[in-house]
Amino acid sequence: MLFCAQICDILMPKGDLVMKYIPRWLEARLAEVLKSHPVVVLTGPRQVGKSTLLEYAEFLKDWRYITLDDPDALEQAREDPKGLFWEDRPTIIDEAQRCPELMLTVKYIVDKSGRNRNFILSGSGNISLRQAPRETLAGRAKYLHLTGFGYREMRGLPARGLLEEVWSGQEIEDSNIKSNIDLAQAVWRGCLPGVVLASNEKIALERLSGYVDTYIQRDIQDLVKIRHPQHFRRLMEALAQAAGWESVQDELSKACGETRTNVSRYMSLLKDTNILYELKGYAANGERAYKQSKYFWFDSGSACFLAGIHSAAQLKEPHVRGRYLENFILQQILSWASLQLTAPEILYWKLKAGGSEVDFVISSAGRTIGIEVKSAEQITFADTRPMREFIKTHPRVSKGIIVYAGNRVYPVATNIYAVPWTVF
Repeated sequence: MLFCAQICDILMPKGDLVMKYIPRWLEARLAEVLKSHPVVVLTGPRQVGKSTLLEYAEFLKDWRYITLDDPDALEQAREDPKGLFWEDRPTIIDEAQRCPELMLTVKYIVDKSGRNRNFILSGSGNISLRQAPRETLAGRAKYLHLTGFGYREMRGLPARGLLEEVWSGQEIEDSNIKSNIDLAQAVWRGCLPGVVLASNEKIALERLSGYVDTYIQRDIQDLVKIRHPQHFRRLMEALAQAAGWESVQDELSKACGETRTNVSRYMSLLKDTNILYELKGYAANGERAYKQSKYFWFDSGSACFLAGIHSAAQLKEPHVRGRYLENFILQQILSWASLQLTAPEILYWKLKAGGSEVDFVISSAGRTIGIEVKSAEQITFADTRPMREFIKTHPRVSKGIIVYAGNRVYPVATNIYAVPWTVF
């Protein structure tokens, strides 16, 4: 179990319990934003480490921490919100989505203090937390998003990696990358800290099962009434099996036994709770974007579980691994994007005729790069054809990156580089 062993060397677990807090990349961004905004709203899927960050980050150690998972705190938030904030200290309100009306009190205190009182509101990104504050805290709050562990992040490596270097226009040097990390294990475990840190696959599988049952199905059913939970489960399974494919609602409707209207509603819920990511087609220079969206699960581990892949060994087959490796690489891109001052768009590109496709296009402020994902251990010039077409038709694209299962960074064509997944 090489993957787990490597992680354990850094994270220092005792048995199956993590004894050392691993600083998250987003900490620096959070500290920076608090200097200019009195309120930060921190969202993200369940169990990606929001509460752990807020409890253990060194620069937040003097803050007052309140979680609305505490029944007494929740009751006071609803009945006596001003009394909850009697102490004049910067305050963290965790699981804030449980009492969206509390945002009015936060606004009142911030305005009364002349914006000299700081708050962090954290929650699972559900509708009540995402929508209510946008009206109430307009001009006062900055929104940050915490993803699951990035691969480099969970190994304790700095945030400035190869993707940042490519984005900032630095030259890419030919180099060999030493790694004995098992790719199948990394993709199968995904990004949820509890799953990544599980001491064996059995425990990891149990946690994935619990996550899907508890934090996805039940949390969403708390938001809206789902008449047929079994249909909703089948929809999630169909989306996980089709990860990275253009999902057609008619096909999804047949797969789960629901109407197109309900499929659309359920997918909106999954997107609003940061479980499902929608990638739209990229277009420039007057071309028409490919209309069909692509959908990815926020975590390759839970996507694998829902797709019936219950061991890393099932990902040894390249044709199976490729789809979920693509999902895994998107996780790394999202982790990096969450740190940017201006969040870039993440799209994909596909020709209407000929079928050439680039998996990910990152675009912002006049900068654009293309990223393809291959499960092969070697990349040849022939593998660069879609990327070459993309760059040829979009001159503003600075570089193309092909992420693969090998161990060497090297140029494959003009402005196109093969990059091992371990450095991404």
